[in-house]
Amino acid sequence: MFKAIQLADHASLRTLAKMFIRTGNDPAALLCLDHVFSPPLKLINLSFVEIQTSLSIFLSYIRLLNKFGRDKSLAEGSNHQRLFGFQVLGENHYLAPKHTLVHEVLTNQPGSSGKSADGYRCSYDELIWGITQLISSRIRDRTDIQNNACRDVHGFSPCLYWLVQKRCNPPEEKGPCPFQHIQLEQPNVDWYHARLRLILLQFQILNSARYYDWHVAKYVLAHPTRNECGYSLNVKLLAWDVVLSTSSAIPETRIIRKF
Repeated sequence: MFKAIQLADHASLRTLAKMFIRTGNDPAALLCLDHVFSPPLKLINLSFVEIQTSLSIFLSYIRLLNKFGRDKSLAEGSNHQRLFGFQVLGENHYLAPKHTLVHEVLTNQPGSSGKSADGYRCSYDELIWGITQLISSRIRDRTDIQNNACRDVHGFSPCLYWLVQKRCNPPEEKGPCPFQHIQLEQPNVDWYHARLRLILLQFQILNSARYYDWHVAKYVLAHPTRNECGYSLNVKLLAWDVVLSTSSAIPETRIIRKF
């Protein structure tokens, strides 16, 4: 694992992460995926299958971050200690060594007073606060980058002008059309299901990350059931200029739909 991290071998890190998830080694899985998603996610020119694979592993990444966010154990040998590298000095006394991510968060907080020659000494509450801040910022920042990458993927948003009128002439000042120009033979059942899987995967990611911004998507699960693609479709969806929006020519389109 550490050799793959050093070489930035993301393919091996993805494979290792899946293995660690299956065996319940959450700290190692999260460490692998954190390095995988450190550079911006690139989805342009990938097939639907490749995009779905990337979104699926990103969803696993967000779920692991949430799992660590819910875990409040700072005991010796805990998953938190294995991942963040702090030391247990005694009851309610901890040390975040220098050059660790938690140390950076704690020392940058206003009024920090636990600095020492070997790191940052703190209480349980302060260390939990630092870890929570670190995880929250990871989820927010990485999801923001991932969502922007999805907005650049034409497969999420077919061009309605092309579908309906068989032509698309966007204003010159706006540059080329950012939406997918579907050929007549493409919009079949398989294409529809593939696009639906991508959209539902993105919904799951945004919901898991609690990424509720008016410029992305908002939805509330209601009476979950499974469709033929294996996803819950009983959702109440509110979308406004989202990654799956049909056209930027309608900037204030609001869609409310219940499946």
